[in-house]
Amino acid sequence: MDVPEHEKLTIKDFFDAIAGVEGRYELVGGVAYAMTGAKEAHNIICSNVQTVLVPAGKQKGWRTTSSNTAVQTGPTTIRYPDVVVDCGPPNAAAMTASKPTIIVEVSSPDTAVFEHCSKLREYQDVESVDTVMQIESGIALVKIHRRQEDVTWTEETFEEFEVAIPLPSLGTSITLNEIYDTLEVRPRARLKVFRIDHSHRF
Repeated sequence: MDVPEHEKLTIKDFFDAIAGVEGRYELVGGVAYAMTGAKEAHNIICSNVQTVLVPAGKQKGWRTTSSNTAVQTGPTTIRYPDVVVDCGPPNAAAMTASKPTIIVEVSSPDTAVFEHCSKLREYQDVESVDTVMQIESGIALVKIHRRQEDVTWTEETFEEFEVAIPLPSLGTSITLNEIYDTLEVRPRARLKVFRIDHSHRF
């Protein structure tokens, strides 16, 4: 059901409304939606990623923050990625990342595929974003979306634990071993094909 324009929130309205309110919300097209709570695996992955990205960011004067950092992806849309690398000038009073460069989203079994894809498109439309990392929390799978010089985007999938995932703008890399450290995650299940030898004769 469409929400009447006069009932939609502005960015300022949204931040005023959530100030001091329990729970977490995102603003999508002027409508505030509650965000589901994260499970332990989700939080561990976010912590592991920050452990790798924070030192690299500090060397460049960038800040790596958690899910409390907002990213404005449209005139009336505010998202809260799981991890944000912000390379803009520091501003302690800012409500949103000034120049988000790397975005990390960790999925969960109850994350809708549509929402996952919708967020990706929004992040890709933010001019300063050059890398979007999508991490599965239940299986060993990471997808990296990179902005190219011609403004197109490429996608890479990583499933091997030892393989380094380059993050050129940050001057570092990360592996699945680091991402899933202390967690027991298995590779994505693959179909086994059994072939019958029809050449055998009885």
